[in-house]
Amino acid sequence: MNDRYENRHSGLPLWVTGVCVAVIVYASLQPFTGWTEPAPGGRFFLFQWNQRWIASDATFNVLAYIPLGFAMVMAWPLRWSGLRAIVATLGSALVLSLAMETAQIWLPTRYASVFDAIANLVGTLVGAVFGALAISSRRLINAAYSLREKLVVSGESGNVKLVLLLVWLLAQTNPAIPLFGATFHAGQKAAFEPVVLVVELVQTASALIGIGLFTDLIMRKRWMGGIALVLVISLAIVMKTAAAQAVLTPVAWDEWLRPGHTLGLAVGAFSLMVLFWMPRAAKSVIAGIALISSVMVTLLLPDFVAAKAPLSIFSWNYGHLLHLNGLTHTIVILWPFLATAVLLWRFTVSPSRKGMDVQTEVGKA
Repeated sequence: MNDRYENRHSGLPLWVTGVCVAVIVYASLQPFTGWTEPAPGGRFFLFQWNQRWIASDATFNVLAYIPLGFAMVMAWPLRWSGLRAIVATLGSALVLSLAMETAQIWLPTRYASVFDAIANLVGTLVGAVFGALAISSRRLINAAYSLREKLVVSGESGNVKLVLLLVWLLAQTNPAIPLFGATFHAGQKAAFEPVVLVVELVQTASALIGIGLFTDLIMRKRWMGGIALVLVISLAIVMKTAAAQAVLTPVAWDEWLRPGHTLGLAVGAFSLMVLFWMPRAAKSVIAGIALISSVMVTLLLPDFVAAKAPLSIFSWNYGHLLHLNGLTHTIVILWPFLATAVLLWRFTVSPSRKGMDVQTEVGKA
């Protein structure tokens, strides 16, 4: 057996854990306004066992904490036993969950519940058990490290890019945001107005170009980048389409893809076929410009940025619908800026390190 990667500790689980914590904090405390002193004499939520239990909310909480448990158990030192890692993960998740539920007491729009805290721990336990089983297999860990080294650019830059790509894919589960879009829309109203058409075309094309090149730049070799680009874009289309068909009303589904977005997808796809063959340094700059442009162009229509997802377009009404909309909307707005910063990270390294990076990229392009 190849033990080359046996004693390494990848930074990837740490980055995933950090993102999971940030997502949970944001989803738990949004909209971050209206903080109010709780009524005096009220019982702490942990002692209120007569609260209503909602199956859909419990399921959402379990699913939200599974990735955290899976990543965190892998982030602990490799010398730790599986049981010790699981216990530490559960303890950390308990602190996080109690902190979030307690903070919700001061938010009138949120509801602190002991059942939510229990569901959070159940999700963490499920993820931690699967994570412990994964790291218990030395052969599996070696294979995962080997695959990561062969396919993805080396260093923390590659880890961060991978995590950011997963975060972007997560946002595609909200069908109220158009494919490669950055804002909500309420259907076909004003879809054929020239200004709206142009803004949506430019925004969608820029987002597709930026995300496509970002995906390509994650991979070590050019041919790998081409395959990854096709796979990620195809997966995003499948996820968005499936989500739209599953949870949107029939009328909203029929009006889901607007003319501007359709034209933008065509323009972006054609541009990628040309830009894909450019040098990596040039693709980094172009990807950053495209990603920033995909957000900034929406400022030409301020109503786009301020728009809220109309709940009437959904065919379901789960308790966490508003929080999911807010979370995914924030991701698609902030993601281009974070991705651009990571893409330009390579230009801030020391001259000697930059030379090593260029030689590696030229040799593997």
